[in-house]
Amino acid sequence: MTKYKQIENPETGETEFLFNAKLLKIGKSILENSNDKLFKVVTLKFNLPDGEEVERTAMCYQSNYQYGIEEGKDYLCNLSFDENSDPQIRMSHLTNADWATAHDFSGLLQVAKQVISDEVVM
Repeated sequence: MTKYKQIENPETGETEFLFNAKLLKIGKSILENSNDKLFKVVTLKFNLPDGEEVERTAMCYQSNYQYGIEEGKDYLCNLSFDENSDPQIRMSHLTNADWATAHDFSGLLQVAKQVISDEVVM
């Protein structure tokens, strides 16, 4: 089951989602977007929020695929929505991006701030 992590894009302030997806296929063609950035179309497999397993295409920019990407591995992806509310998926070169949860560290003492009484200070 795919886990989605909601984030805020620091540049645009827009809501985006991070998730892992399995890379099934890497397109052979190198394309260029309107910002003159080079990318390849890749095919990913992941679960939609309702649990349905799907295969969808995404963009993998040259700044990511230049590090080397391999079919069959899981990669970190970013989901955002354009001005028409259409989903845009971008795949990075980062693998095994499982986020830590509060449960992972439940045994640690977590204190936002500690107040020390003046009586115990020498």
